[in-house]
Amino acid sequence: MLKKILLTGTMLAGFAIGPAFADAPELNPALSPVAGAPMVDLPASTKQSFVLGFSNISVVNTWRVQMVEELKNEAALHPEISQLIISDAGGDVNRQVADIESLIARGVDAILVSPGSEVALNGALEKAHAAGIPTIIFSSNATPEHYTVKLLADDAQFGRDGAKFLAEALGGKGNVIALRGISGNSIDNDRFRGVTEVFADYPDIRIIDQGFGDWAYDKGKQVCESLLIAHPDVQGIWSSGGAMTQACAEVLEENGLPMIPMTGEANNGFLRTWKEKGLQSVAPVSPTWFGQQGVIAALRVLEGAPIARDNLVNPPPILGDQIDGFYRADLGDAYWVGSPLPDEKLKELYGK
Repeated sequence: MLKKILLTGTMLAGFAIGPAFADAPELNPALSPVAGAPMVDLPASTKQSFVLGFSNISVVNTWRVQMVEELKNEAALHPEISQLIISDAGGDVNRQVADIESLIARGVDAILVSPGSEVALNGALEKAHAAGIPTIIFSSNATPEHYTVKLLADDAQFGRDGAKFLAEALGGKGNVIALRGISGNSIDNDRFRGVTEVFADYPDIRIIDQGFGDWAYDKGKQVCESLLIAHPDVQGIWSSGGAMTQACAEVLEENGLPMIPMTGEANNGFLRTWKEKGLQSVAPVSPTWFGQQGVIAALRVLEGAPIARDNLVNPPPILGDQIDGFYRADLGDAYWVGSPLPDEKLKELYGK
């Protein structure tokens, strides 16, 4: 079931409401409307083609690189998209504000946003609303009063899944270090909130230190090494991302430290490391296909097809006896499982 959720790509619906198109692409069925979420109530566009703008906070890690590739691939499948404008803020939220304002000034038909902050972009997103431009917020959260569609993961559950595994693996007691993502990002905030909720029921488990590795292998390795130098006798590691966990397992091995229980993620490099080193672990899932789904959501809004305002995905984590069903030995470590990209594109990007 999980593999079906991860691998489901674009499907076609029956007939869209919009006058210009016979079909509107369907969202991945793993995305479910949030309970009580209203349907989007906007008229279908009368245009025959659309210009989409995408404001990305960064491509600081391999998850984000793959997400952008999937977004571009999806846009190329739809001839009604005449242009896709992509901006990258390089991790600077002030620059992302300027990027969104630039897309508004260019008069794009919809703005897709993968935010770098829950609050810093709200003013710019309100300007988009005032200009009558639909906004699709995906992968991480922003909190303007007015937006068109959100596509998010239950990141608090991601944190809970890892914390529950650690609590059981540690027998309810021990010192833990935390490898977090990008400071201030909603994904990191929510994942860590889930961890603290679980550990609140385990007073003998303490998070004694933490660091931010940007969900990246290189920075994650630096942060993990610093934390382990300071705390070589920790009993467990909670990680907000698989590439950082992979790096941390290597740090343990390089320093002759035991392979203590640690949480990972559905990344090919981590799954390889888990398999080869026989780790005690679990791999929560945050699919990269949010970019693809952002394109589909924008088209459904513009074509007048039904879509809920708020949508959530919450796939179950990958367990140790499921690794072989997801790990691809023919692809490199940077690949994130469940991509909707065609196999020839995956081999071009990640083939060994």
